[in-house]
Amino acid sequence: MGTGSPKTLAGDIFRIAAVAALFIVLALLLKVPAVRSVLFDLDTFRAVLKGGDSHLDRLASAGYFVLIGSMLIALGVPRLWASAVGGAIYGAVLGTLLSIPASLFGAAILYYAGRFLLARVVERQAGEKSRLWQRRFQDNAFWWVLYMRLFPFSNSTLMSLFCGSCKVPFRAFLLGSLLGFAPLAVAFATFGSGGIKGNACQIGFATLTLVAFMVFRRFLNRRGQEKQSGEGFAPGAGGNGKKDGAAG
Repeated sequence: MGTGSPKTLAGDIFRIAAVAALFIVLALLLKVPAVRSVLFDLDTFRAVLKGGDSHLDRLASAGYFVLIGSMLIALGVPRLWASAVGGAIYGAVLGTLLSIPASLFGAAILYYAGRFLLARVVERQAGEKSRLWQRRFQDNAFWWVLYMRLFPFSNSTLMSLFCGSCKVPFRAFLLGSLLGFAPLAVAFATFGSGGIKGNACQIGFATLTLVAFMVFRRFLNRRGQEKQSGEGFAPGAGGNGKKDGAAG
């Protein structure tokens, strides 16, 4: 089923509403002083995770976040939740700036794992038709990677492994991932920041950002379907069949 179908649209709307509702409930709960005191001192907890008062401590904290975040993403932890955690600890802006390199490093680890561990298996098992699609994927790697990264609920781990196994150019993979990661990192870092601070404006902004990029993704899919009869970029061909319920 293509991504433009009413059923898929309803699924997208449901997912956006569910994510927004989760952070709204979190924000409402954490605004209650009794809840904050029963759980833990959120302000002190965030301050500890950010590092001490010195610039060196804060720089070390940021470095640890990127390093640990990239390792966890490489192990399959969804990058969007890493962005949300970054926003909750460091705020929307710094959380975004730290979660993007963490996501890229994690994706790079998976890419090279796929390239060195899976590429030969794919080459042996792939039929002639599969090899044709693999060549097309390699030729238009940037657009395919960018398109798939714009799916908030696709499996980013499998995508990175697949790109490595198909031996797509690393530069195209990295650039497509960067541009695809950035808007959703903004949205989920803002969700995390708004949720931990009880800031309804931030949660509203994050929801609108997520909706805007879902609309943009559907537009991109429509453009791809218009071109699928040609030899160029056609990421919409074949729809969204491998979408995963867990955000990657």
